[in-house]
Amino acid sequence: MAVALLPPETEHETDRSVEEAVQRVLNSPQFARAETQRKLLQYLWLNRHLSLSEYAIATDALGRNSHFDPNTDASIRVHISRLRRKLKDYYVETGEPELLVIPTGTHQLIAQTSVLAKPEPVPELAIAPLGVGGWLRLHSVAVLGGLCGLLVTLLLATAALAFWQGRQLKLNALRQPSEPNSFWRSFLEGDAPVKIVLPTPVFFNFPDHPWLKVRSTKVNAFDEVARDPDLKALAAKLGPIGLEQSYTVTWDTLAGIQISRYLDSIGQSKRVSFEVTRDSSLLSLEQSNVIVLGTDNTLRSMQEYIESMNFVMTPGEEKVINTHPEKGEDAAYWRVIQGSPKYVSSSVRHVEPSIIALLPGRAPGLKVLMLESRDTSGMVSLLSSNAGSNAVERLWRAHGSPKFFEMVTMTELEGNKPIRSWPVTLHAYTKAPPSKGL
Repeated sequence: MAVALLPPETEHETDRSVEEAVQRVLNSPQFARAETQRKLLQYLWLNRHLSLSEYAIATDALGRNSHFDPNTDASIRVHISRLRRKLKDYYVETGEPELLVIPTGTHQLIAQTSVLAKPEPVPELAIAPLGVGGWLRLHSVAVLGGLCGLLVTLLLATAALAFWQGRQLKLNALRQPSEPNSFWRSFLEGDAPVKIVLPTPVFFNFPDHPWLKVRSTKVNAFDEVARDPDLKALAAKLGPIGLEQSYTVTWDTLAGIQISRYLDSIGQSKRVSFEVTRDSSLLSLEQSNVIVLGTDNTLRSMQEYIESMNFVMTPGEEKVINTHPEKGEDAAYWRVIQGSPKYVSSSVRHVEPSIIALLPGRAPGLKVLMLESRDTSGMVSLLSSNAGSNAVERLWRAHGSPKFFEMVTMTELEGNKPIRSWPVTLHAYTKAPPSKGL
C-alpha cells in the first residue's frame, strides 16, 4: 500500500529529494510487512518539529486509549527501539544514505538532510568592464587571489573530511562483534529467528467506571474471573466487566531489552524481534527460538510447559518447589528477606528464587528459553556475563550436559537492584514439547 505524506501547514516546504527518500522508506518491502512501525514512522515524520511525549505517540499514532500511562507501560519505548533498528536495517540493505535516524534515548525523528544535499555550484565571477567600478578594477587581482585561496582551502577540507569518513566506515566494517558466551552459542545454533515474548497481564475495566482498572494475580484470562471471589464480588457491585490487555510488565520489558542489547552486541540483531503474549501464537514456537519472561501468573500461556517441569514456582514467587529432589538437594528453595520484615522496601536486601529452563520448541532444532522470576533482570545478567555463563556451564556439565534442562537460580537484590545471581541446581528435561499453548 502506497503512503503519501503531506507536511503540516505551519511547516516550510520540504525539499523534494528528502520527501521522495522518506516515501521510499515507507513504501519499502521492509516496512510493508511491519504496519505498526510504518504508522509510527509516518507519525514521527509528520510531527518531527514538535516535542512529542510517549502519551501523544501512544494515543495519536498507535490508537491507545486515553488511560495510557507511560510510567507503567513501556510498550512505546519498545516500539521506538524496534523502529530505530528497522531503519538501520533498511539503510544497510538498500545502501541508501542514512537519512532518518532516532537518536538513542529519544523518540524524536531527525532527517539528516545534509546526506542528500547537492554541492552548490561555484559562482562565476563577473568582472565589471573598464570604466565602471574603478575600485574593482584596481583590486581585481587581490579579490581573485583571495577567492582562489578560499576555494582551495574548502576543497582541501572537503577531501580531508571524505578521507576521514571513508576510514571510519572501513574501521566499522572491520570491527567484529563480540563472541557469544557458551550458553548463547548453544541457544543460537542454527539460523532460526529469535522472538522475545513479553508478558501482557490481564487488567479488567468497568464501562460504568472508566477511571478504574483492576488487576488480580489469580486471574489471567477473562473466563477465570471466578478464580478470585473478591474480583467476582467487585464485578457484581460495579456492573459489567471488560477485558484490557494494553500493559506490559516494566521489569520484564527492561529485561527483554537487556537481552536484545546483548544479542545485538554479538552480531545477532537481525534475528531478534519482540512480541507480547496476547499477540503470540503457536507459530512462534514452530518457526522461532522463543524467549519468554514472567512469573507463574503472567506465564499462563506456557502452562503446558510449566506443568511438565520438575521445578515449580509457587504463586507470589515465595519459593521454588523441587518436585523430585535428587540426592543432596533441597525440597524447596525459599525467598529470604534480610531481617525478615513483612514487606521488601527499596533498602532491604533479599534473595529471590528463579527458574531458567531451556526447553524443546515445536519443530526440530528450535528451543524455548523460559525465565520465570519475580525479577527477571538478575537472570538476564547471569546469562549475559561470561562469569555467570561459566557458572551455568559448570553446573550443566556436572549434571551430564543434557541438551535441555531446567535450573534453579538465586538472585540477591537491594530493593529492585540486582546485586548478584548464581545457579543452585539443575535437572535434565527429557519430555517431548507440549502440543498446545502460547
